[in-house]
Amino acid sequence: MKVTRPLVLQVLLAVCCLSVAAYLLPLLAQSAAGQAPAVQSPSASADRPSFEVASIKVNKSVGGLAMARFQPGGLYTASNVTTGSIITAAYQLKPHQLVGGPDWDRLLSEHFDIEAKATGNPSKEHENLMLQSLLADRFKLVAHHETRQLPVFALVLAKPGKLGPQLTPHVVDAKCIDITAGPPPLPPGPGQALPAFCGGVSNIAGAGRLHDTGNNVPMDRLVALLNGLVDRPVVDRTGLSGFFDFAFEFTRDLGPGSQPGATDSAPDPPAPLSIFTALQEQLGLKLESQTLPVDVLVIDHVEEPSPN
Repeated sequence: MKVTRPLVLQVLLAVCCLSVAAYLLPLLAQSAAGQAPAVQSPSASADRPSFEVASIKVNKSVGGLAMARFQPGGLYTASNVTTGSIITAAYQLKPHQLVGGPDWDRLLSEHFDIEAKATGNPSKEHENLMLQSLLADRFKLVAHHETRQLPVFALVLAKPGKLGPQLTPHVVDAKCIDITAGPPPLPPGPGQALPAFCGGVSNIAGAGRLHDTGNNVPMDRLVALLNGLVDRPVVDRTGLSGFFDFAFEFTRDLGPGSQPGATDSAPDPPAPLSIFTALQEQLGLKLESQTLPVDVLVIDHVEEPSPN
């Protein structure tokens, strides 16, 4: 039988259409499901860096300082850290971006000591990927990203176009303290000026108050500081660009009757100054309650780490 050229072209066209359909149908089905794909196990890919060895032990101490860091030579050490803190570090999230059910909350709050070793001196990106591999291999983490409407604080100017007395555009020759040159200074006494640390943000506790300063920093550094001080996410809506110096202080939440050194004969302590009041009076900024879309990581599955 003689095969004509038009017939050959029709056959080839049919084969191509079937191939395209076979590729597109799974993608269309996933899109129709309306969910973001789950975070895949980093260890499933040969391209994902991972630790050569890792030791994980339960930390049963009550309280204590939590620390985690990468050291030269690919060494990672962590003490008294929670599963949740490892996840937020690995995926570069804030705590409020981690979402899970009651069972997950219990698992995410358990504390561990970790020692792990990788070859060479990995980059910051590779460090995060190695932590992701550790979570997938040892904690069996499965999660997915979602965008959810959450209550937040919007940081805005209290009065349009006006800054507070302790928030000023950075001046190049402004004096500051080099924290690499020696031990940190003591907390300032009553009426003393707050120290400014060169090119950074500091948080000093003393006399029942927190003293916060920034030197030559953009607004997002102040927002990052506030995210650790209030109970919901903070987003920048000031419209301020450039670099600033700031200093503000507010009363620590020590609980009733917990003022250090308080006695019946001691003078009355100064009136509490909330962070909301301090921001407005000292920096000319205000935290407004709003509801905004926030990217979150939803925990689908996590376990206690496998034995060493």
